[in-house]
Amino acid sequence: MVDRMLAGTMPTAASGRSVARNTHAPFPPSPSLPVAFAHVVRALPEKTAIIHGEARFSYSALDRLSDAAARTLLDQGAERGDCVGLYMDRSAEAIVAMLAILKIGAVYVPFDPAAPGQRLAAQAVAAGIKVLAIAKGAPAPDWFTGKRLTVDVASVEHTQPLPTLDLHPLELAYVIYTSGSTNEAKGVCIPHRAILDLVTGANYCSFMPDDVVYHGMSIAFDGSTFEIWGALLTGATLVVAPPRISGKEISALVEAHRVTVLLLSTGVFNALGGEALSRLPSVRVLLAGGDVMSPAAASQFVQSGGCALVNGYGPTEVTTFSHCHVMTSDVPSDTAIPIGTPIPGTAAYVLDKNGLAAPLGAEGELFIAGTGLAQGYLGNPALTAERFLPDPFATDGSRMYRTGDLVRQAVDGRLDYLGRIDTQVKIRGFRVELGEIETLLRATDSLADVCVIHAKPSTGASELHAFAVRRSDSDHVDAPTLLQHLREALPDYMVPRTIAFLDALPLTINGKVDRRALAELVNDPAKKSAADGVPLAKETDALTQSLLDCMRQLLGQPQIQPGDNFFDIGGDSLSAMRFCATVSEKHGVDIPLATLFEVETLEELFTRVHTLKLIESQTLSPA
Repeated sequence: MVDRMLAGTMPTAASGRSVARNTHAPFPPSPSLPVAFAHVVRALPEKTAIIHGEARFSYSALDRLSDAAARTLLDQGAERGDCVGLYMDRSAEAIVAMLAILKIGAVYVPFDPAAPGQRLAAQAVAAGIKVLAIAKGAPAPDWFTGKRLTVDVASVEHTQPLPTLDLHPLELAYVIYTSGSTNEAKGVCIPHRAILDLVTGANYCSFMPDDVVYHGMSIAFDGSTFEIWGALLTGATLVVAPPRISGKEISALVEAHRVTVLLLSTGVFNALGGEALSRLPSVRVLLAGGDVMSPAAASQFVQSGGCALVNGYGPTEVTTFSHCHVMTSDVPSDTAIPIGTPIPGTAAYVLDKNGLAAPLGAEGELFIAGTGLAQGYLGNPALTAERFLPDPFATDGSRMYRTGDLVRQAVDGRLDYLGRIDTQVKIRGFRVELGEIETLLRATDSLADVCVIHAKPSTGASELHAFAVRRSDSDHVDAPTLLQHLREALPDYMVPRTIAFLDALPLTINGKVDRRALAELVNDPAKKSAADGVPLAKETDALTQSLLDCMRQLLGQPQIQPGDNFFDIGGDSLSAMRFCATVSEKHGVDIPLATLFEVETLEELFTRVHTLKLIESQTLSPA
C-alpha cells in the first residue's frame, strides 16, 4: 500500500498511512494465518494458548488437535478454496476447527447457533457448504444434510504434522454474513492479508506474548477476528468466555485470569459503565466497538487511570477496525467520542456528493481503502461493484469501500461519526439493514405498507420500532403474530421492540416516508403519557413494584405488567444484562443472567429475586 498523502489529490488530513508493522511484534511477517501460527508454535510450544473453563491448551496441543481435524476434513473431501461451515458457540473446539480449515487452504464460515435455522440454511446454500463443523456432544442442526466434522478437544494420539501450504496473502480466510436489504444476507470475503495486518499493525494495542486476551464475541461477529488472531498470532493467551455471560461474570473472569486486553461491544461497555470497568487493574487496554460510545462512561473509565481506552470503528468489509481513537487522559463527558484516525495500512477519504474532498468540519461520506479491505461479497459481483469502487487516489489500481457512514473531519485528522446515509444501522454491535426487516413484513399478505425505524428513546439504548398499515381487504393481523413471524426468521437483535398500526405512513414533501415523524411517535412523551405510572394490577410489596418500575424504565414501556414475557415485550440479552446489574446495585441481589431466559413471566422472575434476597438475608443474619 502506497502512502496516500499526495497534496492536491485527496483530503490529506483523513488519509491513512502506509503499512506499518507493530514494532514490538515478536514474530516475522507471514503470508498466511497458518504460517504465522506455525512461527508461534515453534517459538512457544508449551505456552498456554487457550483457556476454556477448566481446560487449558498449549500452542503445541492446539497445533496437534488442528492437524488431526484437518486430516479428517481432507478425508471428507474438503479441498483448498472450499467454504467449510462452523456451527458452534465460541469455544476451544471452534478455534481448533478454524485452524484445521485454514491449514488445508479452505475458508471458514461461522454460523451463530442462536440464529433461525432457515436463515442459516440459506447462507449455507449460498456459500456452497458441503462440510459443517460441530463440537463433540453438541446437537447437529436439522437444516444441514451434508457431511459433518465433529471436533473433539480431548487428547489425540501423535499425528504426522500436516505440511504447510504455500497460501497467497490474498486467498480467503473466512466469509462472514451481514444483514442485507433484500432479505438475503451478504457474505463478506476476508483474505489472510487483511487479518494479518489487523493484528500485526495493531499499534493501538500492540499484542505481546505475555498478554491475556478476553474472547467474548460470537464467532459469527467480526469482532472475534481481533480477539482470536490477535492472541494466537502473537503468542498471547486467549480466555474463552461462556455464553450468556453477565456483567459481573465478565469482571470475575477478567480478574481471575488477569486479562490484559479486553474488547467489548460498545453496548456492553455503555451498560456496564466506566466506574465498574475501572475496577479491573490487570487490563492495560480496553477496546469498544460496534456502536456510539457513551461519553460519560468513557470519561469515568479514563479518569480512573492506568489503562488505555480505545473507541474502535470499522465495517465488516474492512476487517473489524479501520479507525481507532485512543484515550489515556481526561475525556469531556458532554461531547461525542471521535472514531479517531485510520489504523496502519488504511486510508480514509471524506467525500461530498460529487466525490470531491469535503472541507474540514463539513459533513461527508466515508470511503475506506487499504490492506484490510474484503475482496467483496460472495457470489454477488453486482453488489461488490457497487460498494467496492476504484480508488481514484491510488496509483496501484486498488479499491476503496463506500461505507455509507456520514462523518466530519477535524483539523487534527480525527473523524466524528454523524450517522448513516441510508437505513443501515448498528444494534448491539451488529449491523442491520432495516430494509431486510421491512421485506419480511411486506411479505405478509395482511400489510399494505411497512416502515422500520431506528430510535434512541430516553433509555439511551438503540431500538428498532416497526410501523405498519393493514390492507383494507385482509383479515385482522395483530402485533404479537407479526413479531413471532419475525422471530422465526431473524436473530433477536433484528426483531423490533414494537409494531404499531397506522392508517397511513407519514410522508415528506417529496413523497418519501417521513422517518423523523415516526421517531417522534416513539419518543413523544405526550403519546405515552396515558401509560406512564401504570400501577400493578393488584396490591403487592415494595420490592416487586421497584423491580417492575426498573423493567418499565429499562425497556421504555410504562404499560408493562407482571404477566408479560420478557422477550415478548422487547427484552434481549443486553437489556437482560442491564436489569441484572441494576438489581445487583439497587437491591444487593445477584441474579444469574440465565434466569431471564428460563422464566415465562416477569412475575416468575420477580419471585426468584424475592427468594434469592431471602436466602441472602438468612445467610448474612447472625446465628
